[in-house]
Amino acid sequence: MDHRTVARLEPLGSRELDAEAGAAFGRQPQVRALDAHGHPVPGARITFRGNGVRLTGEAAVTVTADRGGIATAPVLQPGEHPGRFTLTATVPGGRGPAVDFTVTVRPSPYRLELWDQDHEGHEDPQRPPLSLPLKAGPDSLLSELPSVRVTRNGRPAAGLRIAVAVLTAVKGEKQVPALDGPFFRNEDEAEHDRPVRSLLLPPTDADGRITLPPLHTGPRPGSYMLRLTTPSENDPAAPSGNVLDIPLTVTPPPATGPRIS
Repeated sequence: MDHRTVARLEPLGSRELDAEAGAAFGRQPQVRALDAHGHPVPGARITFRGNGVRLTGEAAVTVTADRGGIATAPVLQPGEHPGRFTLTATVPGGRGPAVDFTVTVRPSPYRLELWDQDHEGHEDPQRPPLSLPLKAGPDSLLSELPSVRVTRNGRPAAGLRIAVAVLTAVKGEKQVPALDGPFFRNEDEAEHDRPVRSLLLPPTDADGRITLPPLHTGPRPGSYMLRLTTPSENDPAAPSGNVLDIPLTVTPPPATGPRIS
């Protein structure tokens, strides 16, 4: 073996990771690629493969080690299902040395749900039944979006601030923050009326409810997603906890038909 061949992978830091369901992990796993003499292998290709966890939306990602032979896994996404899972670092192809990381996903104490009921918990006769995905034409204003109710361990989570973001939702592609399409208006006086697609909502009321602000669909038809996220238990200011997705379709304008001259 020469100095370019990876003979061993050395884990850096603990091989135990944990996070709440839907939240972000506090660190990214790292390994150091070493040759048969214990020397780092700069530029080594290392594959991180998740079983029950995903890396930036993928089950497996191959990265390149830095000058010190250190390979860093992409940001882990634990998903919504609690349990114990495995992340494995190997050389591409799965042959040769390997390092396993144990990933524990704890149940989230929060629950997000759409709320189509009145204050006493009965169906509101003044409100039409909720139909998903939400639909509207281009350059429309959705002024009556659904309310959302948040509970913590089964009880209303009052005073909680939820983040909402507009994502693209193209079939077969990873959901990413939308750069155009639907938007909210910034309510900050200094930034008033500036279109925004990521917003921290006011605190939930005593029943754990919050109503989404009016949404402008914009001129571009397409499929989008409103993603609501609760704060992390470890950092209440960080919107990285439980998730609720609300699909939204901006429908094309009606066809005008052929012109007759």
